This record gives sequence, structure tokens and C-alpha cells, in this order.
Amino acid sequence: MKVIFVAGIHAVGKSSACKAVSGKCGIPHFTASQIIRDEKSSAISEESKLVTDVVDNQRLLIQGVSRLLAGGHFLLDGHFTMRRKSDGCIETIHVDVFRELHVESIVLFIDEPEQIAKRMHARDGVSHPIELLQLHQDAEIAHAKHIATTLKLPLVILQAFDIESMASAMNGWGYIEQSGTGHE
Repeated sequence: MKVIFVAGIHAVGKSSACKAVSGKCGIPHFTASQIIRDEKSSAISEESKLVTDVVDNQRLLIQGVSRLLAGGHFLLDGHFTMRRKSDGCIETIHVDVFRELHVESIVLFIDEPEQIAKRMHARDGVSHPIELLQLHQDAEIAHAKHIATTLKLPLVILQAFDIESMASAMNGWGYIEQSGTGHE
């Protein structure tokens, strides 16, 4: 019952790396945003009405991960920081969220802000200021280190899309057997 938290700002290859490692090693992969959406849908279905007061996303994520933990270890693709839509400020996710998610190790992907901006523009058609991406990535790195230190978790910082190093780190942490298959 282990959560391997795979983080980084948008467009650094988190999902691509998780999909590759999941496919190669049989370790399930979930995104934080999908778990939150599923939990919101579940809350609406269970109450048979629209939710007018949107429940805190982090609480929904914790609930969803709690359900998934029964299945063994998995990759959770998410963020340590988020940019608020209202004012663009970078907000950190509280350490207690990661404690309650039962995170046991961290993989953090980074890249040059210029490369991130190119991928984001290609994906969304929106230009993002390089300086803002650098500030966001710096905050993500700093908070990842803070969470790892506070919770005494192993942390590896990798260049974008470095799937081999991610698999190697997971092997070293005991999540992947030498043969390349996951184990429970």
C-alpha cells in the first residue's frame, strides 16, 4: 500500500513517464485531477443533486486515494504547488495532504522553462511567460524538497521524460523487481 508521487509543473512529462512505467511494470497509474473528478461525480451521484458548494479538492483526493490504497502500490501523478485561477498566485499544498495520501516516495520532473512553454503552447495554444514558468517550477522544487524532508521521504529529481531513471529509482526503492515487473 504505497503511493509513489510523481510531480512537476504542467508539461514536464509526468503523465508520459507514468504511462510508460505503468505499462512496462504493471504498476497502476492515476492522476490527481482524475481522482478528484471521480470523487466529485461520486458525491453528486450519492446525493442525487448538484453540488452547489464545491468540496475542497484536496479532501476529495485523499478520499479517492484511500479507496485505491486497498489495491497495493500505485503511481499518483500530481503537483506540490498550484497556480490559483483567480489571481495567478502560486499556492503550496499542505504537508498534511501528502501525509494523508500515504506518499512513500517522490519523483519530481523538471525541465527548461523554454521547453515547457513550447510544449504548453503546442498542447493548449496558449503562450505562457517563461519567467512565470521558472517561478512556478522553482516553487515546485522547493516545496517537493520541503515535503520530502518533513516526511522523511526519498526524493529523486529528474529531467523531463527520463523514464529510465524513474524506473531505476523505483527499482532502488523496491517497487520494481529486477525483471522489470511490479510486485505487491
